Amino acid sequence: MAIDIDPKTLETAAAASAHAYEQAIIHIGEEIKARDPSNLDNLIGSLASDGPYAYTIMPRIGADGSIHLPVLTTRDEVAEAYAFIRGLSDLHEVVGLSEVGGTWYLFQDAMIVGGPKGTDVRNHRQTLGLFPSGAGPGITGELVWLRVSRSQLGAPGDSAIVADDELHGRKLVFDRYQQYLDGLRANDARALLESLHDGVASAVRDYVGETGTLVELSGKERHQLWYTDFFAKYEVLEARTVHLLCTDWYVFAELRITVARRDGNGTLAFHTAEFHVPAKDGRFIARIGHGTDAV
Repeated sequence: MAIDIDPKTLETAAAASAHAYEQAIIHIGEEIKARDPSNLDNLIGSLASDGPYAYTIMPRIGADGSIHLPVLTTRDEVAEAYAFIRGLSDLHEVVGLSEVGGTWYLFQDAMIVGGPKGTDVRNHRQTLGLFPSGAGPGITGELVWLRVSRSQLGAPGDSAIVADDELHGRKLVFDRYQQYLDGLRANDARALLESLHDGVASAVRDYVGETGTLVELSGKERHQLWYTDFFAKYEVLEARTVHLLCTDWYVFAELRITVARRDGNGTLAFHTAEFHVPAKDGRFIARIGHGTDAV
């Protein structure tokens, strides 16, 4: 049987994906060049010309296993953060070991090579990075998570779930994400929250406040309030998986979500791209991502 997909559909999707990929790679290249402080302006120039922006590039993990995901939304905030980070360290190389090239973002599970500013020291770390972009030049955000041992994530008294092997570990993360999806599709905040750790922190698109950028949610109570408001505003009609990448230490997914406004003013659809990181007990403790406009 012929694979008779409309060639225009393939062309449009491929062009959009290539554009999003290019914006991310240009930005990463400028961040490497910013080893020279005189190139810092070019790094800021790799952002889209207009905000609001969606940045969380300095996640913090407390000694008690708690998570803090500071969100930056203005150009000045992002410029200050880059000046601080690149003033302390140099980025030498980024290798996307696994990538998902969406039509509006690039997701990378990457090896990064960096070191203290102006030294010959080279450190190799694993990061997750999401680089959303729009139709024009430049990225609209950078959302980063640096891999840490799962034993560091969660309360000291939490029981650790240890999988028999990597494949079983991936299945445990997959099952937890399905629990989250089931709650979303059922418009059930309580069921959705069962997949989240008590100390969960999220930096995700704010569809409740409709700010166009991220909302920072810290703790399960704050999540409950936000999802209660979300389901009061929208009825989820469909949450379709577009891309899914599941490992034993994170899950990344792009969803196409169709909702009906509870006020009767029509039906909307939007895409989200998020990665969720589990704590030692298997529940998600860090959730980072962005989303398209609801139209």
